[in-house]
Amino acid sequence: MMAVVLAGAPAMASRAQAPCGGLRFESGRVVFGQPLAPQGAETDACLAHVAEAILARPAIRSVTVAAKLPDADRLDGRGLAVAKRAADALVTAGVPRTRVSAVAPPSVEGEPAQLQLAYVERPTQPSVARLRAASGAVEAGASETQLRPRTVGDSLYPGELLRTGEAAQAELALADGSTVRVVENSLVKVGAIELMANLQRKVRLDLLRGTVETDAAPGGEDSIFEVRTRGAVAGVRGTRFRVSAQDDGTSRLETLEGKVALSAEQAEVEVAGGQGSRAKPGSPPESPRPLLTAPTLVGPRGGTFPTAPKLAWRTLEGAATYRVELARTADFAADVQTFDTASTELAVPGPRQGKWFWRVMAVDGDGFVGFPSKIYAFDVQP
Repeated sequence: MMAVVLAGAPAMASRAQAPCGGLRFESGRVVFGQPLAPQGAETDACLAHVAEAILARPAIRSVTVAAKLPDADRLDGRGLAVAKRAADALVTAGVPRTRVSAVAPPSVEGEPAQLQLAYVERPTQPSVARLRAASGAVEAGASETQLRPRTVGDSLYPGELLRTGEAAQAELALADGSTVRVVENSLVKVGAIELMANLQRKVRLDLLRGTVETDAAPGGEDSIFEVRTRGAVAGVRGTRFRVSAQDDGTSRLETLEGKVALSAEQAEVEVAGGQGSRAKPGSPPESPRPLLTAPTLVGPRGGTFPTAPKLAWRTLEGAATYRVELARTADFAADVQTFDTASTELAVPGPRQGKWFWRVMAVDGDGFVGFPSKIYAFDVQP
């Protein structure tokens, strides 16, 4: 249990630039950069800041707010009312009400009025994933109502959700050595990861919406690596694959390397590299179909330009549209931008500067995304 003391000194609070004057977690204690009174706008701002810090730490399971006031201010329920008001501030900022309680114990004679926050932590558990790369709005938390912005290097724990916003992308490094690329407008739940002897492992991800592309690390005999959607399960027997959970409940699988088993409605198909399959709601998986091959890029294949050049590629039979990706790094892990077009050329929108990498994938009439093209780069120097 940790105790946090917010003591009254309004003059100091008015001079602070940040809520609480700063906030540090040190050896199980929360240290504030300034004291705060039990009530007031500065206290509310600090409590909102504390709530955000609590939500970013999944190990904290409950919080007790204690209002320690002189008896003249504490009796007749007034002290408890102050504590409940502070507890409500935490709840308003996102801490679940079931995890917050309020008390008004007697204060020590001569002690200034203050709030104390006590935390109960569950035993520390190892993280199961690390945010290796991120661009755009990337959030994570124990539930959709508790999602908070995350940055590269942050850890994820069993049961946490990760959400990417519009034009955002994240790449997770899992504890077993696998990587998972989460594309824009996706929501994925990270399950427990069990690592055993002889390279055996059990990995489970729940794709609630959107698309993930996985590069699964080699596993020993009887290893399990599953990506579950609402209506299907993709069990890895290979390495690289994509899984999409569509709004209508359809689950789509595209295997780039190795083999993946897609199961739904007590039926299963094995989808080899270069093939795709889907399972519509209430139906077994469809027979595997070939994925479209990689488009041939026309250009640019390098060079420096005063403005972003027009990108071009050759028509590919069977393609309904094309998906163009631009990124700052050749592994397409940072600052990825995606454009869909029915044309075989793209005028890159918006002003840009520096080096950009690009590639193209063909998409068939049913939405199956094929193999990526070669990667080329161009440099913009106005």
